[in-house]
Amino acid sequence: MKTTVEFENNGFDIIRYIAALLVMMLHYASFMLILTDKITIVMNGARQLALLFPGVVILFTLSGFLISASFENAKTRKAFLKKRAKRIYPELWICTIVNLVVVSIVVPQLLDKSIFLWLAAQTVGIAYTPSGLKAFATGSINGTLWTVFTEVQLYIVLAIVYPFLKRMKNGLWAVLLVLLAAANLVCETVAGSSGGIAYKLIERSFVPYALWFFIGVFCYLKRQKVLPCLKKLFFPLLILYVILNLLPVKLPGYYTNIGISILLPLLIIGGGYCLPKIRFRCDLSYGLFLYHWIVLNVIVHFDFMNKLPWSACLLLFIALSFCLSWFSWRIGKTIGNRIT
Repeated sequence: MKTTVEFENNGFDIIRYIAALLVMMLHYASFMLILTDKITIVMNGARQLALLFPGVVILFTLSGFLISASFENAKTRKAFLKKRAKRIYPELWICTIVNLVVVSIVVPQLLDKSIFLWLAAQTVGIAYTPSGLKAFATGSINGTLWTVFTEVQLYIVLAIVYPFLKRMKNGLWAVLLVLLAAANLVCETVAGSSGGIAYKLIERSFVPYALWFFIGVFCYLKRQKVLPCLKKLFFPLLILYVILNLLPVKLPGYYTNIGISILLPLLIIGGGYCLPKIRFRCDLSYGLFLYHWIVLNVIVHFDFMNKLPWSACLLLFIALSFCLSWFSWRIGKTIGNRIT
């Protein structure tokens, strides 16, 4: 009973929103620095903070931890995968429709036959930008959707291997995590020395990101011993984390350096249990992930970063992203409940 209370007593709802906002600010600040010279110091600071605590790493870690609990609550693999599909795909399809409406209104002259291939890819969550829309705004129709298909891959892998993972001893877990860390480093090397299809295959594969996800799975399965330790070590690990990233040494790693890939997941799980238990009625973090790039495209296309005061433009970016996310959550929940 104590373990159940400990598991539920976390602040992960807050961390999910923080992670989504970090992803949003990374993208917004990056384009702000390219397109305008307004408040360069502030935007550069926001970008560096988002790079220091990558929101994608946080979200994948939380996913591994919480989805493990979801798998245990499901009666079968099929029930687990169906529940995950109902959570992911209705909002993704709504986002696709919204995105299509936006580009049809804003840049109808750029649409060509490739839009049909894009629509087909979006139905399963594969990130792809139609050739005609590569000249639109940021050059990407939705630059964050690669994470959706990656998550789907990880859910399928988890559904297959979870019973085995549950029986694994700590020694085997250590071997697995070391292998996943090595896979991350190998992916960086291969991606850095190649391009084209090989680079895209690595980028779209779950392999380079699996380390974060399976650290989350490990922390869930070993939660009775791991959670108390991570809570106690949170501040020492945070100090080590900051020092490590301030050193004038560039650590290798795919997407982010290997130090962040290992330490940040541990910090997030431990930090979640240092926070008070706070639950929000609706979870808009997924919607923020889906929609902020659409809003960013509109802002870049109309050059609002230069035409509006920086504070008004940033507020517009955040407010529209939240509004679209809420709309998507409401409609997606309705559709999901009707899927049997």
